[in-house]
Amino acid sequence: MDSRLWPLLAIHFIGTLGYSIAIPFLVFLVTDFGGDSVVYGFVGATYSACQLIGAPLLGRLSDRVGRTPVLVVSQLGTALAWLLFLVALYLPMDELMPLNARATLTVPLLFVFLARALDGVTGGNVSVANALVADLTVGNAEARGQAFARMGIAASLGMVLGPALAGLLGGTSWGYTLPVVGAGVLALAASVLVLVLLREPEKRCPEPAEPPGNAIAAVGAQVKDCSRSPEATPRVDLTKLPGIPALIGAAFVQLLAFNLFYSSFPIFAAQGLGWDVGSLGGFFALMSVSMIVAQGPLLDRLTPTWSPSAIFALGQASLAVAFVLMMTGETWLVLVASIAFAVGNGLGWPTFQALVADRSPDEAQGAVQGAVTSAMSFASIVGLLVGGFLYPTLGTGLFVLCAVLFALMGVATPWLWREPRDPQEQPVVVPQS
Repeated sequence: MDSRLWPLLAIHFIGTLGYSIAIPFLVFLVTDFGGDSVVYGFVGATYSACQLIGAPLLGRLSDRVGRTPVLVVSQLGTALAWLLFLVALYLPMDELMPLNARATLTVPLLFVFLARALDGVTGGNVSVANALVADLTVGNAEARGQAFARMGIAASLGMVLGPALAGLLGGTSWGYTLPVVGAGVLALAASVLVLVLLREPEKRCPEPAEPPGNAIAAVGAQVKDCSRSPEATPRVDLTKLPGIPALIGAAFVQLLAFNLFYSSFPIFAAQGLGWDVGSLGGFFALMSVSMIVAQGPLLDRLTPTWSPSAIFALGQASLAVAFVLMMTGETWLVLVASIAFAVGNGLGWPTFQALVADRSPDEAQGAVQGAVTSAMSFASIVGLLVGGFLYPTLGTGLFVLCAVLFALMGVATPWLWREPRDPQEQPVVVPQS
């Protein structure tokens, strides 16, 4: 693997670790500050909604001024969001307005919303990170697929270790303070890693130019040769890029199915299977470990002999089977389903990300990744809200819908991987005003 990817993997791991630290205690924090389960759902939706806005903005900005400065500034934004969280812990519980019959907006709860909103906007930097992976793997399809798989492994490790770290830090007499401080420190550490270790790929700097006089370009000396003035960077109409609208739609469908699962399975586990918190945690731990294996050794074994489209189709089939197994309600089959789910996700998603990068023109890599991330964020909002609303009515029938969505993605594989009608077609450029 290209050694230039290691800093990016470390940054992705740290970012996911910092995000996942909040998972075990956020629902209790919201409740303590006057909210309820409905408000908690809106807190989660706030993050996704703001990421939907931030991802395309950051992606396009990184096309213009460089990936590194945007990553640094966005990581600093995440650190500031955790500072707002920390402030919320020590604010008085003054009531501002009722939210519903059981919840009240208090000053600390308002700060939690603001923190999640800021973290969501800056969390759109996943589009910038994906664009940088694409920049570093130009001309090597196999390396690109493996790089996105390694990014998935880094995220999976962060999701496994984050809640465990939160449990250790939150179990002290400091309560929520230490996990929040820990997440903020991790965000700052990621900023330092970006600034010190990451460099813009040389291919993005064909003609060295003086940096524009803005704060982003001044973040580090390594940025100056890669910063571009707005006039020098064309604006690409993504709807006219061959195959890109279909890939954005495919990203939405996949993330919709994933989030329907994440919103409904905990309820199913508690009510249908009789699981407690420990059992549910074990299920997700098994899934995360299996995903690491799928994204690493299994994908490495298949890549030399299987086509990317075949690997993606296998992943979608495995995901569809996983949801069929979950519907049985048999504990051992549900555990098998967690492995099938992890294998499907571990094979399918990195392969899909590599396809998106392959089909995106170099000058619009960040813009396309931003649009895909926005589609994912919108799918998260819809999936989390619709899943929670439909489960009481449909029950495990919701898993049928998930299986159908992934089966449709499998059937659509040849269409997604088909070559554009005119591979030489140039992106449609709209002059900057």
